[in-house]
Amino acid sequence: MRYPSIKALLFTVLSLGFSLTGLADNPYWADFGDKPVYVEQSNGRATNKLKLIDFKDNMLVTEMTLDGNLAEMSLPANESLFKTLQFNLPEMQKANNLIRNDNYAGVVKLLRPVVYPLVKFSQVPELFTQLHSPLRALIGSLISSGELSEADDLLSRIPLDKVDIKYSQLAIKLMGSYFAENDYSAAARIARNLPKSGGYTANIPPVVNAADELRGAGQYDAVIPLYREIEKSVPDAMRKNMRMWLAYSLVLANRVDEASPIIDDMQEPESKDQLFSLYKLLQGSREHRNGRYDDALDVLTRGFVRAQTSYVWVPEMLYLIGDCYEQAEDTIAAKNVWSEITVLYPNSPWATRAAESLSQLPTSNPLPVAN
Repeated sequence: MRYPSIKALLFTVLSLGFSLTGLADNPYWADFGDKPVYVEQSNGRATNKLKLIDFKDNMLVTEMTLDGNLAEMSLPANESLFKTLQFNLPEMQKANNLIRNDNYAGVVKLLRPVVYPLVKFSQVPELFTQLHSPLRALIGSLISSGELSEADDLLSRIPLDKVDIKYSQLAIKLMGSYFAENDYSAAARIARNLPKSGGYTANIPPVVNAADELRGAGQYDAVIPLYREIEKSVPDAMRKNMRMWLAYSLVLANRVDEASPIIDDMQEPESKDQLFSLYKLLQGSREHRNGRYDDALDVLTRGFVRAQTSYVWVPEMLYLIGDCYEQAEDTIAAKNVWSEITVLYPNSPWATRAAESLSQLPTSNPLPVAN
């Protein structure tokens, strides 16, 4: 069962890594989130049962009973410690069998009560795999079973920039599911909040792909802050590319005044450079947005003849060329260009937009039949 959406609340708090608002929206957290977590510690011949209290300053705060009295200890979270700890969930064996049979709803029902308490200890080092494996199994199964809001809530409670990148991979999977449901605002939010620097540079390509998908879907206001964020994180070799896409999205969002200083500050790449055609797309889109369709067609065409069909921006370049023809009332040329997009790039979002534009073109009047 899905519970009420928390997307709007998460939008403002996900960057904090811990969504306090989610406490009220996720009823399962109220039921299971504060349950205690117990581990066993073996020291020589003795075995003690520890209650996990907190994790802070790289110390695992625990509670144990000594001689009938409660004692609190802070243990350094290192390899030596985790060799002495044992955390077993009997449910995991059955959960793994359910996962092998693609019964993700069954996994969620089984693990939810026992795994929710582990979320509070997500920053414990990855060395303690006995804790992290069940947590990731639950989140992954929530996504696979379509419980996106609940998975979103749990991931919002985990500071992605302080845990293993495997949690980022789950967030990327969730982002893909949001795209599949055309929930662009949620997908953009996750893309913006994925860590991208240091040990998380592997997140950059999925984020760039997400930006391309958002732009292709016309979600310019969502993609603009994402491009600004990516620009800070990508290697120098990619920065010019991202800056071009930022300017292009500003143009398409009718924010030409913001885009123009970026465009004018750029140096035109050489014609043999791969970015030459992207630069012409940027210039041409500004002319198109300003209603100078003849100038736009000239610039876009010069960029197109230097492009390769594999360049990701070619479908949208063709789309704008077709629109320039349509604005000039050359419906035959517009039809030919837009039809080419649907044939050559059937999986591109620009093929969908081209098909919609084709459906709006006036049909040719049949020639009168001679008597």
